[in-house]
Amino acid sequence: MSTLTDYFYMNLHEECLLKYLINPLELFYTTELLKNNNEMLCGKYEKLQEIAKQNSVKYNIV
Repeated sequence: MSTLTDYFYMNLHEECLLKYLINPLELFYTTELLKNNNEMLCGKYEKLQEIAKQNSVKYNIV
């Protein structure tokens, strides 16, 4: 049996927007949550760029 979450999935930005629309006083919380998420994504992106610049990465076909 499927649940509501199987049909309705929101990403982090949509969840924060919904929280803000329901309760505008949570704007600070949702803003900080999105800032932290963006910082984490930027860090991962920078690491991937460093790895891509190195020629030592070898891909194996399995």
